[in-house]
Amino acid sequence: MDQDLSNKVVLLRTDFNVPTQNNKIVDFTRINESIPTIKALIEKKATILIVTHRGRPNGKIDTKLSMAPIAIEVEKILKKPIEFIDKIGQRVKNNPKKIFMLENIRFHEEEEKNELNFAKELSKMADIYINDAFSVSHRAHSSLCGIPKFLPSYFGLCMSKEIESLQNSLSTPKKPLLAIIGGSKILTKIDILKNLNKKVDTMIIGGAMANTFLLAKGISIGASLFESQCIDIAQDIINDAKEKNVNLIIPVDGKVAKSLSMNAVAKNKNIEDIETDDMILDLGAESIKIILGELKKAETVIWNGPLGAIEYKPFDQATITVAKELARNCKQKNIKVVAGGGDTIYGINLSKCVKDFTHVSTAGGAFLEWLEGKTLPGVSAILDK
Repeated sequence: MDQDLSNKVVLLRTDFNVPTQNNKIVDFTRINESIPTIKALIEKKATILIVTHRGRPNGKIDTKLSMAPIAIEVEKILKKPIEFIDKIGQRVKNNPKKIFMLENIRFHEEEEKNELNFAKELSKMADIYINDAFSVSHRAHSSLCGIPKFLPSYFGLCMSKEIESLQNSLSTPKKPLLAIIGGSKILTKIDILKNLNKKVDTMIIGGAMANTFLLAKGISIGASLFESQCIDIAQDIINDAKEKNVNLIIPVDGKVAKSLSMNAVAKNKNIEDIETDDMILDLGAESIKIILGELKKAETVIWNGPLGAIEYKPFDQATITVAKELARNCKQKNIKVVAGGGDTIYGINLSKCVKDFTHVSTAGGAFLEWLEGKTLPGVSAILDK
């Protein structure tokens, strides 16, 4: 948007649902992602009305989830005053103040019900709408889907970066395309695995969910975590990958222990040597070697889910090793790597190389639904218009 916005109010939907302790922000990632959009609007001399949320107050006022302390922190980052307002319809237009933040939009039950009249009342406060909240754009809420019906609507810089990166990595990727899917549960990722089987050349399965795949192949996993209700699903995915000529990689060895605890005594064992009281808690050395070999061939990589029990040392090593290799390949070979999901980001942060990745999504649920091939309501609300 290139025009002068000096006489315009821009309603900017952000996701400032950030973790706090004693009302102090402990992770500024989501705020930092939207700061470029706010600064760009400041340069355009717009009046900015930030609409955002914290937590799940279920349409009721919860002072513990107020946006007031967040407004104070954003004010410090911008080094500009922010006027905090707690009523929809409060005067913003023709106000000498330039930046406003509305109280938690989820204090209104109409927000999550996507009520059109509520969206209309919100839209009366502004002239232009910008969605910069990809991480909640899988929600069909009024501030995401309703407002575009009443105002000229655009994507913010953070939102545009997310959409472009995700489109380039799955819809129009440079091949070979490789996916790394980890975490503990197949049940939450069935649609992701099925969708990726249609698109990728290689799929690597890690984390506790790999144990269910091993069981589906008739391999003993000792006392390891698995999903009994997903054994048949895992077998279907194995069969589907074979039919579609997808190189599906599951562990050939593991880092095992007798219990899950910090600094537990861990041993590397081949899968066929797993004992009845062994717990597979991370990928083994040979499995990591196989993965690193596959990464050398890839031109595009999508990653969701850690490869081991990363909260406990030494079971974070496979995730850290793979993260470092991907970062190196981004820098040296210019491959495209897109990662997302809270646990994934935590694992990448352990490697201290998050800045070297092509794109690390701020989204959780929205990123997963995109991997499933779903249309996100907050995105389509603007694209359809």
